[in-house]
Amino acid sequence: MISFPGTLATSISVAAATLFGSSNALSIGFPNVFDSLNAITFGSSDIAPFDSCPIDIPISCTNSTPIENSCCFESPGGIMLQTQFWDYYPPIGPNDTFTLHGLWPDNCDGTYEQFCDDSLNIKNVTDIILDEFKDENLYKKLQNIWKNFNGRDEDLWLHEYNKHGTCIKTLRPNCYSDKNYIKNENVYDFFNISVNLYEKYPTFEFLAEAGIVPSLDQTYTRDEIDKALSSKFGGNKVYFKCNKYQALQEIWYFHHVRGSVKQENFQQIPSMMNTNCPAEGIKFIPKNGFRPPPGTPPKPNPPGLGKGYIKLSGKSGCLISNGQWYQYGTCAGFQVLESTFGGYNLKSSKGYCGLNSDNQIVCHSGISPAKFQFQLNKETKQIGYGGKFDWCFDSEHKHGSGRFVQVPIKLGSKDCEDSIKLTFQA
Repeated sequence: MISFPGTLATSISVAAATLFGSSNALSIGFPNVFDSLNAITFGSSDIAPFDSCPIDIPISCTNSTPIENSCCFESPGGIMLQTQFWDYYPPIGPNDTFTLHGLWPDNCDGTYEQFCDDSLNIKNVTDIILDEFKDENLYKKLQNIWKNFNGRDEDLWLHEYNKHGTCIKTLRPNCYSDKNYIKNENVYDFFNISVNLYEKYPTFEFLAEAGIVPSLDQTYTRDEIDKALSSKFGGNKVYFKCNKYQALQEIWYFHHVRGSVKQENFQQIPSMMNTNCPAEGIKFIPKNGFRPPPGTPPKPNPPGLGKGYIKLSGKSGCLISNGQWYQYGTCAGFQVLESTFGGYNLKSSKGYCGLNSDNQIVCHSGISPAKFQFQLNKETKQIGYGGKFDWCFDSEHKHGSGRFVQVPIKLGSKDCEDSIKLTFQA
């Protein structure tokens, strides 16, 4: 939990204990605030709830008392990331611009949800912005700054909304006026808000002001980049990431949010991650004129780690093709493949793998690789999902007997008795 700064921290009071039944509950000096939040729930008013949110509502991730099902408080995704990419090979977007990649709602502990509500998924962005909302200006901005590496920009827009936009709780349709909500208004708002926040952080200009410009010869230090970015972000550290060539590639700006995301009251906070860039020798490669070094092998098609087995830490056996643990017999072959928009797909002879409603790993022909993106620690080869790398046995649902017992593997939680790691071994 992140505590309130300054005078707000002094308002832990008897009023909070009265409201929440605990002396550890956090009040902000207005005992009716949380009561108001509880009243402003999904679909409860003809007035748009975010227009009725209390002025002194807590900033996301700063309260110790859960606020659930509220259109005024973003939870569990209380960390909002504004992400930008610098893609130079192939070159993507203008030569003097970091492109917009997305607006991501992370949980307060750094984990994240994805593809949260299939009922909110969309199949077309262009029609919504141009035909339904007649916003040519926003559409031109999307075309210019929200770019896909293969030229199919709309595919990226759809992916970002379906994966991340559906997880922003305060932008759900039920949080709009019951009488005045326009179909897909929440979708339009997601893209408009994403662009607005992106435009607040012209990363290329931030770096150029500090003398950090693209070059095939010049290199920069981690401290130089850190200072150039943090000085423009309220003194807060900004996350930046390098690729395997020690070249700058991604920038992430971290925020809390006060009230609904619709209100765009984003609060700058320090990065929750440490950069992977080296202390010195960081390249900022120009988009125009770059050529890979002679002898650079082409990327495999499809890119990934090829075939191997998935082993469990401290346990014999491995995962079999349905995604469950089997202690004896032959290990199943799995493929770890880079997914189109980041992350990795797992695939066995049964089909692609994903998580079911019980957070168990399942692999079969009905799994869509576009919906389930795993993570891979490239050093340890450990497999994660949604920011979590801990897994556990779901022994309650094991089946078979003796040497033929199969045990489902589920994403780690507080209920796990023993935490395990899943490691890919080629």
